[in-house]
Amino acid sequence: MKQFTIKLLKNPVEQKLENDIKWICSSLGFMSSRDQDDTSFKILRALMKSAKKGKGMTSEELTDFVQPTQGAVIYHLKKLQKAGLVVKLDSEYSLKMNSILSTIEEIEKDIHLVLGNIKAIANDVDDKIGLEHRPLEELKTLVG
Repeated sequence: MKQFTIKLLKNPVEQKLENDIKWICSSLGFMSSRDQDDTSFKILRALMKSAKKGKGMTSEELTDFVQPTQGAVIYHLKKLQKAGLVVKLDSEYSLKMNSILSTIEEIEKDIHLVLGNIKAIANDVDDKIGLEHRPLEELKTLVG
């Protein structure tokens, strides 16, 4: 089961690689005040460097790189997998696609599929209950 979290955050002020990666992690709900060691950020950064070489990394390699416990690394890897950012092939973890942008675009496709399913069922519920809904264009003219 996939789980998506998207937060609307103010864009980073200055263009710094580390800040941009942290912003992506925060926008996708991976960084929180509980993650005081920035474990998700460090894992994602390590997997990006590894992707540049065309390789994946084992949880042991990530633990050596990130420096928390292996349990913490695996916890964050599972969250990253559930969100569709990271995949596991054999014993190695890697980005779902060959770049962060491609990975985000794949997540976007997944979100559109999920929302399409939700909308279809919501339409059925409305029809069964007898609720009327306005076409989106009509709502835009009322709001705009």
